[in-house]
Amino acid sequence: MAVDHPVIEQRLATVASDALDADVDWTIKEAGDGCRLVLPDRVLDISQRDGPAETARWVLTLQADGAIVSKFGPYESTEDLVDQLKTVLTSDVFYTVCCDG
Repeated sequence: MAVDHPVIEQRLATVASDALDADVDWTIKEAGDGCRLVLPDRVLDISQRDGPAETARWVLTLQADGAIVSKFGPYESTEDLVDQLKTVLTSDVFYTVCCDG
């Protein structure tokens, strides 16, 4: 199943514009099987996976400081994906660093 990057990127841009303060710098880039939203403190990757019966499934990956912090999905609809995206965009990024010490 082919990804319709312009549609997804436009939807992502709309959500980012609505959810983020005007002084927050962000960019959207095409990334393999989806797109990437780059913010000063995090990166959000949205990728599409094939689901059953030629349907799409969407996965949202949150990165901070170059490491994957969380993965969300797979979502069957873009509306569910957008709801999660709004939450991730407007929440602080928290993560725990573990070590073998």
